[in-house]
Amino acid sequence: MNNWKKIWESRKDNLEKIDRANYCEVFAELKRIDGYDINGGVTLDSQLSQHENLKVALNLSAGENIFEVGYGAGANLYLFARDGFEIGGLDYSSTQIDIAKKVLPAARELICAGADELPTDKKYDTVFSNSVFQYFNDLAYAEHVLEKIYVKSRRAVAVLDVYDKAFEKELTAERRRTIENYDERYKDLPKLFYPRSFFENFAARHELSIRFAKNELENYGNAPFTYHCFMERRI
Repeated sequence: MNNWKKIWESRKDNLEKIDRANYCEVFAELKRIDGYDINGGVTLDSQLSQHENLKVALNLSAGENIFEVGYGAGANLYLFARDGFEIGGLDYSSTQIDIAKKVLPAARELICAGADELPTDKKYDTVFSNSVFQYFNDLAYAEHVLEKIYVKSRRAVAVLDVYDKAFEKELTAERRRTIENYDERYKDLPKLFYPRSFFENFAARHELSIRFAKNELENYGNAPFTYHCFMERRI
């Protein structure tokens, strides 16, 4: 995680060079900072479409609030804030938080800490994490974080863009095929894969409903090898 953190701490923003009144430009810049090539494979339209689909999948209602663990530069929270939701988040990169504060002035809280240090005193209707769990060191750490996410939530929990253990060999082979010198470039930057049973067992222990969904982000190379997990308290 320390090697990944060095990468995120080195990110720079160009917010002063874009039209801040144009939310699409702002969102695209935030996604670029988070490592998505909006002008390349993953298009702006596909990212915006994913956001709309996520709102439906999370069963969000007007007046609810939402918290993101590992929000990076704040791209996802930026759209939720535009939709009128009260938002909050946590990230371990002080650089990313400084960037996010420029576009999330009304955030309820923006916390700089590791995911395992997530404070649970302030509750949110929905707590989610997007494309973050693969950076954790092991399943024990991930379970500890998931427990904190559950305690912080009032209704729903979502873990998105999860690296599927069933396709670990296939994804690794695909990345070697598409990324030059993959093994050398990523030798100290491991990714963690999850069997679906990891989340199923957690949901069973906490009596949560659970469902999995395909990652349908268009032109995202990892999509066929990842999944989304949605859990909700039974009423």
